Amino acid sequence: MDDLQQEMHTVNEELAIECRNVYKHYGSGKNKLEVLQGLNMTVPRGAIYGLLGPSGCGKTTLLRCVLGRLKFDKGSVITCGKPPNTAGHGIPGRMVGYMPQETALFGEFTIGETLNYFGTLHRMFGKELAERKQFLLDLLMLPAARSIVGNLSGGQMRRVSFACALLQKPELLILDEPTVGVDPVLRMKIWEYLLQFANEGSTTIILTTHYIEEARQANMVGLMRNGKLLSESPPQELMDYHQMQTLEDVFLKLCMQDGTEDDVEVKAVDTAETNPIIQPEIMADQQHVDDPSGTRQLLTGPKYETFETKSRSSTQTSYINPDPPKLKISDMLPSIYNMWALILKGIIRMARNPGQVIFQFLIPAIQVILFCLCIGGDPKNLKVAVVNEDTGFLFQKFGEQFLADVDPKVIHQVPIDNLTVALDDAKAGKYWGAMYLGPDYSKDLVFRFAQTTNVTNDTIEGSSVHLYLDMSNAQISLVIQQQVLEAFETFIDEVLTKLKMNPLIASIPVIIEDPIYGSANDDLTNFMAPGVILSIIFFLALGLTALTFVIERKEGLLDRTWVAGVSATELMLAHVCTQTLIMIVQIALVMIFMFTVFHIPSRGSLALVVVMTLLQGLCGMAYGLLISALVDDEMSAMQFALGSFYPVLLLSGIIWPIQAMPKGLSYISVILPQTYASEALRAILFRGWGLSYFTVWIGYVVTIGWSIVLLILSAIILKLRR
Repeated sequence: MDDLQQEMHTVNEELAIECRNVYKHYGSGKNKLEVLQGLNMTVPRGAIYGLLGPSGCGKTTLLRCVLGRLKFDKGSVITCGKPPNTAGHGIPGRMVGYMPQETALFGEFTIGETLNYFGTLHRMFGKELAERKQFLLDLLMLPAARSIVGNLSGGQMRRVSFACALLQKPELLILDEPTVGVDPVLRMKIWEYLLQFANEGSTTIILTTHYIEEARQANMVGLMRNGKLLSESPPQELMDYHQMQTLEDVFLKLCMQDGTEDDVEVKAVDTAETNPIIQPEIMADQQHVDDPSGTRQLLTGPKYETFETKSRSSTQTSYINPDPPKLKISDMLPSIYNMWALILKGIIRMARNPGQVIFQFLIPAIQVILFCLCIGGDPKNLKVAVVNEDTGFLFQKFGEQFLADVDPKVIHQVPIDNLTVALDDAKAGKYWGAMYLGPDYSKDLVFRFAQTTNVTNDTIEGSSVHLYLDMSNAQISLVIQQQVLEAFETFIDEVLTKLKMNPLIASIPVIIEDPIYGSANDDLTNFMAPGVILSIIFFLALGLTALTFVIERKEGLLDRTWVAGVSATELMLAHVCTQTLIMIVQIALVMIFMFTVFHIPSRGSLALVVVMTLLQGLCGMAYGLLISALVDDEMSAMQFALGSFYPVLLLSGIIWPIQAMPKGLSYISVILPQTYASEALRAILFRGWGLSYFTVWIGYVVTIGWSIVLLILSAIILKLRR
C-alpha cells in the first residue's frame, strides 16, 4: 500500500469518497501516459456528483481507482470510510452499484434471470429479491421479467443495466457515461430516476458524462481535464461566479486558463498538501475570492456551505490503517453464493444455445470416427504397371502365379508390354510404380532353389521381381512393398511345395515370436489412438475456455462481475464446473466410439483411462483460461490456441515416437502436458498396466501438475489485470 495510504487520515463520516493527490500512469518511457496527475476529489454522502470532462480525460480511470478495480501509483483513496479492497469492506461488493458505459448484460438471459444473477451475488434471496425486482420493473417501466434481454431495444437495455446497479440499494452508485448514445427522452428519464433515488435515501451517486449541460441538476460537479479537477462546486454557483450561462462555457474558460496559468495550479496543490481534507479548490475561508484566473475556486452557498462546514466540524474521526486487516478463513475460501450464481449463469447460457451445445457434444465423436476411418488402414486400388515377360518352364508360368497372389484390392495391376513405357508412364504420374518379371523368371526360379551350390548372379537376377516405386509418398510405397513381399511369401510357399522342398528354406532366418504386448496385427491406428483421445479432449476443452474472459471483458460483463465482489478464483472454478458437464458427455462419446464401435484394444482399467482423459480435459481448460486471461481480443485468443495445436501434437509422441526426435526437441517433448500422459494411456490400454508402474503414474502427476500451474498463473494474471 502507498505510504500516504498507510498514514493516519482524518476522515469525515459525512464523506462518501476522498481522493487525495492521486497519480496514475500507463506505459513507461516515451510511451508513458499520465492519466491522473495529483487529483483531489471530495464527494459528500447522499449527493449527486457529476464528474464532467471530455472523453479521455481520466474519468473512467478515476472511478476504477475508487472502486478498487485499478491500482494507482501514488496518493490516497477512501471509499465509504475505508480503502477499497479492504477485507470485509463491501467495495468491491454489495455496497456499490455500478453501471458501466456498455450495457454489460447477458443477451441470453431474461430480465428476471439477470436480476436474479446479480441479486445472488449480493446475497439477496426469496421475498426480498422478488419485491425489489418488481419495484424496479415498475419504476423503470421495463417489459415483463420473462423478456429476453437480447431482444430488447437499446433504451430498454440501458434501463435493465440501471436496474442491476440499483438492485441491492447500494450506498454508492457509480454510473459511467449512463446517457452516452441515448435519445434525449431517455436521458431525461435517467435523471428523473437519479433525483428520485437521491431524495428518497442516503445513496451517493457519482456519474460521469461528457454532456456537460445535463449535469446542472447534480448537487456537485467536478470539472475534469487532463487528469486533474479544474473545479469542484455546485453547478449554479459555479455559473454565477464566472458569470456564464452554461456549464460548458465555464468549462471552456477553465480549460483555457488551466493551460496558461500553471503558477496558480502549483500554489493550489501545495496548499492542499498541507491540509489533506480540504480540496485545493476549497481552501479555508473562501468568500468569493477575486482570483484573476478563475480557477481553483469553490464558492460559499446554501448547498456547498453545509458540506464545507461539516467537513471541518467536530464530527471528524481518526481513521488509522497501519496494517491490513487480518483475513478470516471465510475470506480466503470461494463464496458458495458467488459460485452458485456463476455456475447457474453458465448453465442458463448453455440452455439458451442448444445448437452450440449439441455441436460441442458431437464434435469429439465426429473426430474419433474420422480418425478411425481415415488413419491406419491400407490404401486401396493403387495402380501399378506390370511388365511380365516370363515365358514359363516345364509348362509352368510362375510369373503369372505370383501376380495372381498379389491382393487386387490394394494393388491394381495394369499390364504393359514394355518396361521403358511403364517407367515413363510412372514418371508421368499415371502409376505408383512398375513391376518387372524377366523372360526366364520361371526357369531361373527353379534353378535358384534346385541347384543351390551352382547358382550364378544371373540366375538370381533373372528369378527376382524388380520393383520400381514412386517414393514421393512414403506410406503408399511402403504398402506396395509390403503387399508384394506378402504375395511372394505365399507364392514361394506354393512353388517349393510343388518342388517337394521345405518352404521354410526361402524364409528370412529371423523368427518373430508371439508379441509380449499387443498384437502382431497392430497398426498405426492403435499406436496413435491413446494420444488422439487425449488431444481431442484437451483441445476441445481449450476451445471451451479460450474465449471466456475475452468476450466477457469486451462486453463489459467481466468488469461488472469484479465490481460485484467476485474473485478470480471463483470465476475460474465456476467456469470449470460448468464446462466439465460438457466435457463428461464428450468423454463418454469418445470412449463409446473408440472401444465399442472401432474396437481399439483396452487391456487395462477403464476407470484409469476415464480419469486420465478427464484430467487432460481439465488441463486443457486451465490452458484456455490462461489464454483468456492474457489476451484482449478473439483473434489473439484463437491464434494462441491454434498456434499451440500442432507443436503439442507433433512433440508429444502422438503421431510418431519421441525416440525418433533430435535430442534437443526430445527434452522439450518430455515437459509437455501430453507426452507422459499419452505414454501412460498407451501402457494402460495395450499393456494392461496400473498405477504401480512409473510410466503410468508419472502421466497423472505431470497432468495434475500442469493443471495446477496453469490455473495459478491464470488466477494471478486475472488478479493483476483487475
